[in-house]
Order: sequence, then C-alpha cells, then structure tokens
Amino acid sequence: MNNDEMKKYTLENMAALLEQLRHKVNILNALDNDSTTSGAYDLQDQLTTMFQTLNAFDAVFNRAVFVVLGGRDKK
Repeated sequence: MNNDEMKKYTLENMAALLEQLRHKVNILNALDNDSTTSGAYDLQDQLTTMFQTLNAFDAVFNRAVFVVLGGRDKK
C-alpha cells in the first residue's frame, strides 16, 4: 500500500468513526430532551458545542478527503 492509499484508508476509517460519534451525540441529545426525567435539558450547552465541533470536523475532514482523493494533481 502506497502513502496515498494509506491516507485514503485512514480517512475512510475516520469517516466511520465520525459517523458513530455523530450517532452517539444524537442519542445523547434525544435522551437530554426527555422532559419526563429530572435531568432534562441539562446538557444543552455541551450538546450545542458537540454539534458545532462535529460540523467543524466534518468541514476539515471533507477538505482532507478532497486533497487526498483528487483535489491535487497526482504525479
């Protein structure tokens, strides 16, 4: 496996991890929004930050994928 193939492989693994993390944050958000429990809405500030951070990571991740998968000239 050459360097670019290893970068692609690593990015693919990171994409799967990011999707899993996003799923877990969505679950946590649903749990926090359960108004029938005493701890309802106690994580709103943290969840907002988590969603913002995931979106920022998505953006930088997509730029990395673009570069590795053809956004630059291959020699």
